[in-house]
Amino acid sequence: MKLLHYCPKTLLTEGGTVRAALDICAILAKRGHAVTWLTCDETDVPDSWKDCQPNTPTVCFLGAFQKSGNRLSKDQIETATESIQQADVIHIHAMWDLSNPQIAKACVASGKPWVLSTHGMLDDWSMAQRGLKKRIYVVTAARNMLQNAAVVHTTAKEEQRQAKKWIKHSRIAVVPCIVDLEPYQKVPSPDVAINVYGAADEPTILFLSRVHEKKSIETLIDAVAILKERGTKTRLFIAGTGDENYIDTLKTRSKSARVDESVQFLGMVVGDLKLSLYAMVDVFALPTQQENFGLVYPEAMLCETPAIGTKGTDIWKELEEGGAVIAERTAAAFADAIGTLTSDSNQLKELGARGRKHILGWLDSDNVASGYENMYQSALTNV
Repeated sequence: MKLLHYCPKTLLTEGGTVRAALDICAILAKRGHAVTWLTCDETDVPDSWKDCQPNTPTVCFLGAFQKSGNRLSKDQIETATESIQQADVIHIHAMWDLSNPQIAKACVASGKPWVLSTHGMLDDWSMAQRGLKKRIYVVTAARNMLQNAAVVHTTAKEEQRQAKKWIKHSRIAVVPCIVDLEPYQKVPSPDVAINVYGAADEPTILFLSRVHEKKSIETLIDAVAILKERGTKTRLFIAGTGDENYIDTLKTRSKSARVDESVQFLGMVVGDLKLSLYAMVDVFALPTQQENFGLVYPEAMLCETPAIGTKGTDIWKELEEGGAVIAERTAAAFADAIGTLTSDSNQLKELGARGRKHILGWLDSDNVASGYENMYQSALTNV
């Protein structure tokens, strides 16, 4: 098939939406599909794509946004339409970018079906943030994009359940994100991370994600303080970037709780060092208020690192099946979970192996890629 994916910005620092979309395109191109990546920002487009290497997506760069509100100009729409007309199915990523309805409108003009991935943006928590503005947008600017999509793509049954409140048709598919399993063929070694961050006798907890208020990082800092009061010293790594003012509040909170010596801010961690860091720590923890797929959970579990999450992530049921601990989003609950897991090294090892096996089966690349191919075929049928 000829598939065109539109993602307004290719910036990995903006969260998991871009990472998920890139991985989908990479796997589908490897399977022989003609994939085009349409974007207005190519900052984090893989070099192999830019170099037009075999079995990689073709990049169509529209240029930086020229109109207010990140809307496409007339010339950009014309360029995008040329690519749309050459595709069988167009895949639009995310809800709130004002250029996305413009792409849907170009699909209508070209007689092409589109798939819309909501990426958790119709979840209850997400819709409660600036709720009135979003509800108006859904029934005005985004109405055609949402209601006339050949298929609306969700990544889990829980996301589908919440999205149904805003979609007036039943063409909602559930296909998990594609996770590139190639880097996880073997369990990564912790040695690289140990050389960088140092070994420690105390249990080490990792937060790795965008540093944002909705991730409830305060919960982890307070959990470390509770464990300290109980006589259990732990080390907390916070890996990721975010607003500096928010990061400063977290550092202040650590000092106030008298655990600043146990909390280390690592900044952005990527590549082999990231995988090694997963393997080095004892537990991965993310007390998020809302997360769509949460690629970091499968990443950690593929590295045989037990995970603690909340029902704020749409895939919490699937994670729990693999041995992840799903806790209440309170400091006490996370302290209890961390304390229980790290008190038994054999349990940690068993949970790690169980989690890896589960993720490898659930997110088998061939099975998931087939799900996307079936979804695109369904989109063609629904034209």
